[in-house]
Amino acid sequence: MILAIAGREIRSALVTPPWWVLLTAQQIVLAWIFLQVIETFSQRGDEQRLASLTQELCLNLFGFAAVPIMFAAPILAMRMLSAEFRDGTYDLLASAPISPGTILFGKFIALQLLIAPLFLLPLANITLLMDSAQLDWGQIAAATVGLGCAALFFGAVALYASSRTDQPGAAVLTALGILLLFSVIGRAEALTTQELSLFGWLAWNEHLFWFLLGTVRLSDVVYFGVFALFFLTLAHRSLVNRRFG
Repeated sequence: MILAIAGREIRSALVTPPWWVLLTAQQIVLAWIFLQVIETFSQRGDEQRLASLTQELCLNLFGFAAVPIMFAAPILAMRMLSAEFRDGTYDLLASAPISPGTILFGKFIALQLLIAPLFLLPLANITLLMDSAQLDWGQIAAATVGLGCAALFFGAVALYASSRTDQPGAAVLTALGILLLFSVIGRAEALTTQELSLFGWLAWNEHLFWFLLGTVRLSDVVYFGVFALFFLTLAHRSLVNRRFG
């Protein structure tokens, strides 16, 4: 049943414009960044290169890709729950002998599969250099894993926001508000005298940065996993309250 729900959501998304527009727009911008990095790097002499080509590509391509994904997740998630609440189609689904957890998990899988091409685009661009440049594929793999972990977090927040309201626009704004808070909260550590404050630890981009450098730390994986599970738990509670409240 989980796969059936996921398949339904994916088919529905692929026949509507938003997913294709997001994918196309991201690839256009990534291709421009990719060419700019290659051109800039090739024009520098060895003494002017402060970082390897791999690091330049990871920081620029993967670092940029996280931002459009952060905006894409709420847009894709709003129709999975919030729009169904508004249209009344969720009530039909909830009336079937299916638990809220099954419904939520199916939609979460669908959302991650729809986001997957977005966070794999940087890798697809870099593979064009496979035969023409020496690259650190370990660092590239770490950056890809990190972007995938961030996508899990974005998707969980987006589904939670979508589960809270029957207004898709409000769901998008709520999700973006939460994600932007987690993006800028690290700036608050400048107000403290501590080298590593709680605010810095809460910022998702601080954890993604280590992946982009090629370092897969257990603490960073746990961070994304814990917060994804936390927001999915809140979303599940919202669906349970809607059914039995």
